Amino acid sequence: VMTCNHGQSELLMNFVCSSRAKGFDLSNVLIFPTDVETKELAEGLGLTTFYEEKLMASIPKKEAGVYGDTTFTKVMFAKIVCVQLVNELGFDVL
Repeated sequence: VMTCNHGQSELLMNFVCSSRAKGFDLSNVLIFPTDVETKELAEGLGLTTFYEEKLMASIPKKEAGVYGDTTFTKVMFAKIVCVQLVNELGFDVL
């Protein structure tokens, strides 16, 4: 389970390319994109996504300026909530 905003999209592309180069199966990866652009990118990379505009409306698209700023905090909160939602559905994410 991963969360990504448009500001982190280069990291997502790097993760996918590096994982595939090493032969890892990404079929069990679930991305919670925070914006439509990232959703389209992730799906274009062959990843499964769950996007709900109302759920992610308050998460900024841009990358954080510095560690701990408002953008960083909102994205980190989204990352925690997305894992919690999957856990509450009864899935083991470890």
